[in-house]
Amino acid sequence: MIEKTASRQIRLSDYRYPGEVLSLALTLFIIITLYGLATIFFPSDWSSTLKTVLITAGGLGVYIISVKLQQRAALGTMVRVGPRQFPELHGITQTVVARLSCPPIAVYVKRASEMNIYTLGLWQKPIIVLTSSLVDQMDHENLLFFIGREAGHIHAGHTWLRTLLKPLGSDVPVIGRLLNSIVFGDWINRAELTADRAGFIACASLTTAVSTMLKFGIGLRLYEKLDIGEFLEQVHEVRNVRGHLTEIIAEQPYLTQRVRTLVKYALSDQFRSMMPDKQKQTQILRSIPEAFLTSNLSRLNVSPSKGNDVDTGAEDDDAEPVTVFDLTGPLEDQNDNAFDPRFTLVAEDGSATHALRRRLTRLGRNKDNDIVLINDRASRYHVEIMKDGDAVRLVDLQSRNGVWLNGKRIDGEAILQSGDRIKIGRQSFIFSIME
Repeated sequence: MIEKTASRQIRLSDYRYPGEVLSLALTLFIIITLYGLATIFFPSDWSSTLKTVLITAGGLGVYIISVKLQQRAALGTMVRVGPRQFPELHGITQTVVARLSCPPIAVYVKRASEMNIYTLGLWQKPIIVLTSSLVDQMDHENLLFFIGREAGHIHAGHTWLRTLLKPLGSDVPVIGRLLNSIVFGDWINRAELTADRAGFIACASLTTAVSTMLKFGIGLRLYEKLDIGEFLEQVHEVRNVRGHLTEIIAEQPYLTQRVRTLVKYALSDQFRSMMPDKQKQTQILRSIPEAFLTSNLSRLNVSPSKGNDVDTGAEDDDAEPVTVFDLTGPLEDQNDNAFDPRFTLVAEDGSATHALRRRLTRLGRNKDNDIVLINDRASRYHVEIMKDGDAVRLVDLQSRNGVWLNGKRIDGEAILQSGDRIKIGRQSFIFSIME
């Protein structure tokens, strides 16, 4: 059964990554400008300039013809998906088309030992090619994401240039790698992030989308042993490199960056307005580390992780879905000490936002604290913030240098109010309660 998951028809602008079209336009403009300058100033006369232009056009024509011939030859080794031939894949494709509101797409299966999926097409109608290994090893939900990604590429008009840069899903030696990794690198990265969003809409589950990216990125066997929380902590290590240029050279966005970007999109107002009835299927958030959420997504009212259990992406009919938009319900389990984003400590310099726990949050220099203080004047276990009924208490754990509240050192403990300033050593925080 095919059903649309959105309350309205999905448009390309709903999932196209910002700046993608501008990046391609600037890249093509720079290439054309540099080539024009080279043909004008470097040859000795106009006949040499004309000869250079003709050689360039001839070389490009030969390359395009070779790509077309490779495609035609490859079609002879593929099997087309249809209602009577691979009906399960045909049903998945129909679901993707309905959810993305895009034209019908031809899908083929190619026998190969490696997991891969790609699109082909220059002027004719593009097609999607899946390898038999990918079909054999991935579940129904994973294939929804994969086919959705490629359908997004087609719908966004990426196919012709991607086919020229990577015919039949493989890199073109030397010049292809140069064009792919450096010249068109920024556009390719943005196009991949656009495709991730399309795949997410197609599978209608953040859990499925993220787990599928991880499975494909590191392999199925390694994924079974993966601690998602630990892996996603690499986001901060990658960001410290400050490496947008290194991402471009790497030919595609880092896997950790792709996950982070997709989570932000899934929890954005843009996605909420587009699919207001789909605020569930987010079990993957249980495995996402606290810092990943609180430092980057605290304004989106996200409940941080409750553990690092690996989620397989499968639906659990008996389990209650995690709804990240309802944070104001009653606390049924008084022993539940999960993070509650309604109560936060915001660094006074704006460098970080920390969600507090529902019952007790401990701060100190040791790494086993809920909030680790990078501060030589902080004790190993310096202070606790404790929820006591409707009151929130600040308790000094007999620290060496004390705790200061609104400019005064507290004597043992004090009651906190929203907007209070807490100073611990050289670090200051503003306590905030979200109404």
